[in-house]
Amino acid sequence: MKEFFGLLFKLDFKGLFFTPTDNGFLKFFRYCFVGGIAFVVDYCVCALFFWLLGKGTASTIIGTTMGFIFGLTVNFLLSKKFVFTEDAKTGKKGEFISYAVIGLIGLGISYLLMLTATEWVFSMNQYLAKLIVSLIVLVYNYLARKILLY
Repeated sequence: MKEFFGLLFKLDFKGLFFTPTDNGFLKFFRYCFVGGIAFVVDYCVCALFFWLLGKGTASTIIGTTMGFIFGLTVNFLLSKKFVFTEDAKTGKKGEFISYAVIGLIGLGISYLLMLTATEWVFSMNQYLAKLIVSLIVLVYNYLARKILLY
């Protein structure tokens, strides 16, 4: 954490985002930053489908799926550039597939949590539910990818 705050207080953006590191805290910071960008893409695509299709199970599933596809692609590309710069345990051929499988499990968690929050248990607003669920799945995705893939 000392390295992170040192870079932050010096406003060393190259060190914060680009210089390769093994520092777990710095990598998690980068993953949150990358995840934030991917989340904006995911959320905007998802919200577009919620708006187009209205409220309901189909809207929740289609919007969540489309947001996932776009968000996963952005997350993978940016994570390879800024976070997980080392080679995957699966090798280059299996890397995206493994990355996507972990993401698909996250998508399943998202479906369950979104439907629980908006229809099955609570009647939460879809947009608010998406924010909360995305934070939960962010932590799962990082830990799964860090432990299983990198």
